[in-house]
Amino acid sequence: DDEPEREPRSMRWLVGGLLAVVLIAGLVFAVTNLGSLFKSGPEANPSPNSAVTTGPNTGTPTQNQSSAPPAAPPVIENITRQGDFDFAATYDVDLVKAFDGNAASYWSDMEFATEGWGGLAKDGVPLFVKLKSPSTVSSITLTQLGASGGNISVFTNDRPSLDGAKLVGTNSFTSTDLTMPLAEPVQAQYVIVSIKTLPKLAAPKTRYGYGIRLAEIKVQ
Repeated sequence: DDEPEREPRSMRWLVGGLLAVVLIAGLVFAVTNLGSLFKSGPEANPSPNSAVTTGPNTGTPTQNQSSAPPAAPPVIENITRQGDFDFAATYDVDLVKAFDGNAASYWSDMEFATEGWGGLAKDGVPLFVKLKSPSTVSSITLTQLGASGGNISVFTNDRPSLDGAKLVGTNSFTSTDLTMPLAEPVQAQYVIVSIKTLPKLAAPKTRYGYGIRLAEIKVQ
């Protein structure tokens, strides 16, 4: 009669032991996972070193990026003559030779009996040198062939007119090149070469001894 009562008790002990083992295993597993979670949490945040190194790379320009490119030198687009002087119009086609880079070509073959353009241009002859764009001008050099003397004035302006033009200087030819530096660089799109009186030619082609063989105009 006692045997049927023992079997349920042993069975309950077995089931209880299994449950205890399962609970202990679950507790160990939970503790292990919690430990891993706490250890891996701080690693998700970026380190101070990484934040410092990435910031300046995106926000600070390098020296090459911030430095301005050097200014381009002035480039002559064309040269025109102004004034009521019909005789000189025949030679206007040669004005391009005064900035073609060929020191042997020139403007012009006109020759006169007197230095004042033979009395045909009482106020002189102005040449308007147009630059391709407004540029910084620091000096002007005139190159002529075989003459000396004369009276040359150089101006700068932002338009093709002597009105409001700034005088660079006045001089005469004592050698092939005549350079007129500016006291300080200026922004201009026009350089005006006003030839008030002509130099005396060393070897004129006619019996008239005054003229100008303007080979090159250089603007720097």
